[in-house]
Amino acid sequence: MARTIRLQGDSNAHDRPLRVAVEQGFFAEEGLDVVYHEDNPKGAEGRVKDFAHRWKETQLQHGALEVYPVCEWGAIERVQQLGKGKIIGLDATVRTGAIMVRKDSRVHTLAELRNVPIAVTWHAGTFYAAIEAMEAAGVPFAEIKLEHAADRLDALLSGRNEAAALMEPLVSRALEARCRKIADLRWRGGIVAGEDVDEETAGKLRRALNRAIEWLRQNEDRSRAELLRDLKPELRKDGLLPELTGVKPYQSAEFKAKVDWMLERGFLQEAPSYEETVRTK
Repeated sequence: MARTIRLQGDSNAHDRPLRVAVEQGFFAEEGLDVVYHEDNPKGAEGRVKDFAHRWKETQLQHGALEVYPVCEWGAIERVQQLGKGKIIGLDATVRTGAIMVRKDSRVHTLAELRNVPIAVTWHAGTFYAAIEAMEAAGVPFAEIKLEHAADRLDALLSGRNEAAALMEPLVSRALEARCRKIADLRWRGGIVAGEDVDEETAGKLRRALNRAIEWLRQNEDRSRAELLRDLKPELRKDGLLPELTGVKPYQSAEFKAKVDWMLERGFLQEAPSYEETVRTK
């Protein structure tokens, strides 16, 4: 009998390999019956500032959700703070995004965003990636101002925020609205699985996702159609694609480097154990 897995993705380019693995039967061929949902039922209203109260996280905490992808920093943070699940690997894609401003903005460089609130989703991938990009541009952490916005694109277009950290499909929609990109963002994801997902099941999930990545790599037009399906067809040809890396093991040295970075900036109160956070063979 096939094992049933409840899996939750988001409506963005980075999580689409999950959907491909479902639609192309790659999970089924591994003996997994995947119940797949995309995005949360509350939409933008569900993107509250406290991640512990977001829909996916509450589902994981109460055992109603078994697998979901999140940014690498967020995977560590959620496993530690929610006390549920383990990271079973780095996700199938390296995420890509951008910090963007309106066409008429006086801002042209990241340095000019010093002490200027940037719209982000709190403690999600764009939150952490924006910090890394700003620090790389010479802006001290204390002078990086991030502001949670349930709808980041609206926060940018309405003028509520001078800049926003976005991923697809929002990057292309911002460009269509004549916004400007002032910096690229790049970050990794982690796959969090519930306590009852054993190593055998985790291996099946990883293999199915890697088959989806290989299927996407075979044809760029098909890849764009699948990964950027939320965009109008005329926007897909120039849309920002994630890097299709396939699921990778999460090595202890990589984990420690990310934990140290988070501790230095106060995102973790204490260092979580690698063995208690990451599922290893």
